[in-house]
Amino acid sequence: MLALAALENWYITGLDVRSAYLYGKLDEEIYMEQLEGFVVPGQERKVLRLWRALYGLKQAGLAWWRTLDESLKELGFERLRSEAGIFFYKKKGTNIVIGIIYVDDALFCGPNKAVVDAIKAQFMRKWECRDLGEPKEFLRMRITRKGRAIHLDQCAYLQKVVESCGMLNAKSARKHPTAGWLLCRQKYRAC
Repeated sequence: MLALAALENWYITGLDVRSAYLYGKLDEEIYMEQLEGFVVPGQERKVLRLWRALYGLKQAGLAWWRTLDESLKELGFERLRSEAGIFFYKKKGTNIVIGIIYVDDALFCGPNKAVVDAIKAQFMRKWECRDLGEPKEFLRMRITRKGRAIHLDQCAYLQKVVESCGMLNAKSARKHPTAGWLLCRQKYRAC
């Protein structure tokens, strides 16, 4: 979708839904023990019924997804059948908006900035969100836009992974003299 946005020079904006899983409505009855420190004296054996999902609950992701899907339909979006995280909104003319959503991160893009911002504002009225404006990162990918070109990389994320594994000052293994030839041979064999 970002390639399409680059090719068509579309406007892109992002947002983050705060506490997304807590919006998920539960379809089944789920009970939990009273939280330590919040137990009502004399009612220690009573339990609480959950109406909404909590983080850590197995059903939380699906409950949020169903709630999100329903709310996007109310806004006029349709979900792409081949990709669950992509939604499109199309009205007459160039009033198309593509929504790319992964859990609580969302990008909205389209050719008409005013239409994209209006749809995004409607979404933000429905959910408590943090407006990210022009996206700098999405799904651990750094996004850099220069004119019509969009560049993606994961350098910052990979740096964190290398640091967390204690491999920041590691030295690479010496390559086998024929390693390059074998790789080249495998590439040509695949063609």
